[in-house]
Amino acid sequence: MTTVKFGCQLPQETSNVSHILEVARECESLGYDSVWAYDHLAPFWIRSRTSLDGWSLLSAVGARTSSIKIGSLVTNVNFRNPSLLAKMTSTVDNISGGRLIVGLGIGDRMSIDELRSYGYRFPPFGERVALLHETITILKTLWAGDDASFEGKVVNLSHAFCEPKPIQPFGPPIWVGGRHRRLLDVTAELADGWNHWGVTAEKVRELEAHLYSKCRDFRRPPGSITQSWAGAISTLQVSSSKAVDDIRQELKSQVGKRTSYFIASFPPAANRKAYEHFAEAVKSFA
Repeated sequence: MTTVKFGCQLPQETSNVSHILEVARECESLGYDSVWAYDHLAPFWIRSRTSLDGWSLLSAVGARTSSIKIGSLVTNVNFRNPSLLAKMTSTVDNISGGRLIVGLGIGDRMSIDELRSYGYRFPPFGERVALLHETITILKTLWAGDDASFEGKVVNLSHAFCEPKPIQPFGPPIWVGGRHRRLLDVTAELADGWNHWGVTAEKVRELEAHLYSKCRDFRRPPGSITQSWAGAISTLQVSSSKAVDDIRQELKSQVGKRTSYFIASFPPAANRKAYEHFAEAVKSFA
């Protein structure tokens, strides 16, 4: 039987840190496996652009919870040098007591304005995929070793260190978010999880087939890759008398046969009942 896990995106489009910490602790009490923060300087879907920094927020949540995992969904690799990201992730893993999951992505056309407005480049697709590959390689290298040097197409290191090391023995799990086959190629080779959103179940099954074919190429068992869904849950849906069934049916239209992890984002005003309904709906997938 597949072990199903679930988490939620933190409502970080606010300056009310106390509310976010309350949500994180409530999710912990409800049996959620994880809470997640997005990594945007100015989220394009929020008119006011109000949003707390994801990595600073994860540090706070990690210090004020005891068992729930924390993760980035997802960190745009164009924002930071991989060696800086290695130091940040190692620090947050230590703060949380070894509960971090590192979600990575390459950005898409919706990221262009955000990146350029803050002085970042939006490289061509092939360069972004190469940067993702090198970022994962460098994270693993710095988390595991000392005096690391690396010469890549995009990034070079010379005798770099990352101390202290992460608490998790092989470093935090790395998940790749995206829907392009070349991202799945990187996932099959180097990552521990794949997150998808905004696609139909039919499309997910098509991408699954590609991912598991690539896993065989790299001699990795498909089961070693956590396959996760992320998406929005509306207030109307979680408030209706048929909330659990409604959520379950919506999820079935967007997941694949091997999807075993579900991450919901709720409206900022969602109450505890909404989180309970989602948890109940997901558990029926086991």
